[in-house]
Amino acid sequence: MRRRFLALLVSLAPTSFAQAPATDAPEAAAPAPTPTPEAAAPAPTPAAESPAPTPTAPAPTPRARKPATAPAPASPAAPVAKPVPPAEPPGMPSLPPEAHPANQPEVPAEERARQDIQASARFLFQSLLTGDVRSAAGELMYPFQLEDKRYATPEELVVAWLKQLRLKRTDLITLYDIEVLRLEDMEKKYGKAPARLGLDLRNQKDIWAAVGNLSGRPGVFLFRPYRDEFRAFAYTD
Repeated sequence: MRRRFLALLVSLAPTSFAQAPATDAPEAAAPAPTPTPEAAAPAPTPAAESPAPTPTAPAPTPRARKPATAPAPASPAAPVAKPVPPAEPPGMPSLPPEAHPANQPEVPAEERARQDIQASARFLFQSLLTGDVRSAAGELMYPFQLEDKRYATPEELVVAWLKQLRLKRTDLITLYDIEVLRLEDMEKKYGKAPARLGLDLRNQKDIWAAVGNLSGRPGVFLFRPYRDEFRAFAYTD
């Protein structure tokens, strides 16, 4: 019995001694396991709730372009219309061609002078009858002969003429007409100018007389050339 026990010990001894160093030595580090794709992927974390996507308007569908049309051929230039003269106002008869101012014959110089003198004499007579002597004095030639006296300035003439007009009732006098004649024609028709004028007009040329009919009495302005017009230089009645 003892022998079997010893034999058993002997048979078991090498095995225990062989395994003893293995138990005393530190365990070798086991190699790290190779991560697999499934293991390498991190575990999904619960994602925060994202807001609902905002619906976007559908992109507008591009309209089909109209095919370009060829330009229309240019029409031939229309003839330019001639300007039409303005029509006459209603109720106004149109002037005949011979009465149009552009078709009127040129007025002779003597007739034009006669018309100018008549217009100037009318203004002077009317100014005197209304008492506006100052306006009349501005249209005269100086020195001016008033009856038998001569005045060198308008101021002197205005004072003297106003004194004479105060003695006359000019408001009762009416200018009926004015006749314009050359001096020699006036003398043939009415006689010589009054001697109280004190003017020697025998050698004067281009002298005109404007004879006004003042309620049946004559009033005479004498005119002579002054620059490009005629002006009165004497008066008598």
